[in-house]
Amino acid sequence: MSTGRDVNVFGNNGGEKTNWCRVVSIYEDLGGRGLLLRLCSSLAQKFKGDLEFHFDWWRFKYLADPEIAMEAALGAAQADLILLAAQSPELPVHVQKWFEGWLPNRAGRDGALVLVQPSPEEDSRPLSLWSYLRLTAKRARLDYLRLSSPGVAPGVAGPVAGLSLLQPYASELLTDEDRPPHWGINE
Repeated sequence: MSTGRDVNVFGNNGGEKTNWCRVVSIYEDLGGRGLLLRLCSSLAQKFKGDLEFHFDWWRFKYLADPEIAMEAALGAAQADLILLAAQSPELPVHVQKWFEGWLPNRAGRDGALVLVQPSPEEDSRPLSLWSYLRLTAKRARLDYLRLSSPGVAPGVAGPVAGLSLLQPYASELLTDEDRPPHWGINE
């Protein structure tokens, strides 16, 4: 994954270059916002001195406004990380429309789409959300990850904000269109 570009931060005339990472966080409710805030704070702390972060924050309900959605889409098209915290089993239509609006503008940039969930128990969520996000990430040439908070109390440090990477279901890994025409030990 790319870490942005080398830039001259804050007009530093000494020629020092700093890598930066643009993060777009979209969330459904205040609980999701809190989870993403914890993750972003942990990332900024973990990479302090090595990487500068630029964070944008967008709540689902505001993406229904065309002007706000356009501004958020411009950020997502340039983002290195797109973090999503959703409580509902499916994304609202206007949020799906927002995703579809910026996908063609990614222009081959490396990055990742990350679904952040409050707990592993959320694995009962329908595969439709995960499938939609995985396919969206694939179309945008983004990596797709799911992170979960295993009931860690706020403020307790973990590798990254106490979140852990969830193992993907087999259905998330390979679909019929992903499989090569000949695969298996006898071929």
